[in-house]
Amino acid sequence: MNITYGLAAQALLVAWIVWKITARAPSRQRRLFYVAAAALSLIPLADGVSAAMALRALWGDPSITTVQLLVLSLTGRPAQIGRAPAAALALFGIGFYILALGLGDFDPYRLGYAAWPLVTILGAAALLAWRRGQPLYLWLLAVDLAAYAVGLHESNNLWDILFDPLLVAAALLAAFRASRR
Repeated sequence: MNITYGLAAQALLVAWIVWKITARAPSRQRRLFYVAAAALSLIPLADGVSAAMALRALWGDPSITTVQLLVLSLTGRPAQIGRAPAAALALFGIGFYILALGLGDFDPYRLGYAAWPLVTILGAAALLAWRRGQPLYLWLLAVDLAAYAVGLHESNNLWDILFDPLLVAAALLAAFRASRR
């Protein structure tokens, strides 16, 4: 199940990249391009390695949150995440990865293994966002936690399910792009 998720996630990422590149194409052709790109990325080429396998080896499996946001974009319902949440995620992610890589005495990555206190805090934050009229965060977290409970992701660390370096980089770009408008 983990391998299937990982390869499907990489194929979705390839599809999203092609979708962005073909932004000026008519919608019918655009859909055909990104579906074909996703399918082609799963076909083994040299030495039995497909593009999806190579991407998975390069940066691992994307988080469940990243996959959800890719699916929303590809179905024509991109998540409207504002500048402040994108900047907050980017700053949190950068700080998290700096500490997790050993720059300091505290390793926040370890908290993801004993995840139930973390789930409680995140659940409260998602409910607060929902009460403020932003149900997207509650839905993202609900699907993330369901995938965590089922063991869909390769990692058994909750942090790997919630976000990844690709999502942090995208949030950083979104925050900068929003500030330039």
